Amino acid sequence: MNMLALETHAATPARSLRELAARLAGLLRARWRLSGCSRGARVWLGGRVRIEARGDLRVGERVQLMGGIIPSELLCAAGAELILGARCLLNYGVSIDAVSSVRIGARTQIGSMARIRDSDGRAVAPVVIGEGVWIAHGAIIEPGVHIGDGAVISAGSVVMTDVPARSIAAGNPARAVPIDFFSRRRPA
Repeated sequence: MNMLALETHAATPARSLRELAARLAGLLRARWRLSGCSRGARVWLGGRVRIEARGDLRVGERVQLMGGIIPSELLCAAGAELILGARCLLNYGVSIDAVSSVRIGARTQIGSMARIRDSDGRAVAPVVIGEGVWIAHGAIIEPGVHIGDGAVISAGSVVMTDVPARSIAAGNPARAVPIDFFSRRRPA
């Protein structure tokens, strides 16, 4: 066995132990930080998350909140509801602010620095995000927006109107186009 192979072989068990310890720490952190909330099994917090749960904060099973340089925040005001469906993935710096109601469906992925809110200081309207939605880096979801299942919100987009299921929304303000629009063949 050459020296490089020996080093790689020797480092594998230690690396596995570090990964296991980090995984366990995230599970324990979630249990501690979400102790007053409804929380599903195997919820994982990978870093700093600001949590204010004065209302009804529900986190589904296997939800993951990733750590990073900027903490994420889950803010649920008194009398409000904030629901994260099972297997959602939130990257660092995500801000979700519920004054009335924010519902996020299962298997939704939210990129870093995205912002979701149901109040802009003038109007309060519930936000509903379907299942299997992908919200890219820096996107902003405004009050009253409903996003359909399987939709994609492009990076940096500002979504002010509803987005149909299986659509791609991009721009400021965001405009939606069906995903199959891009796969259709155009006549020559």
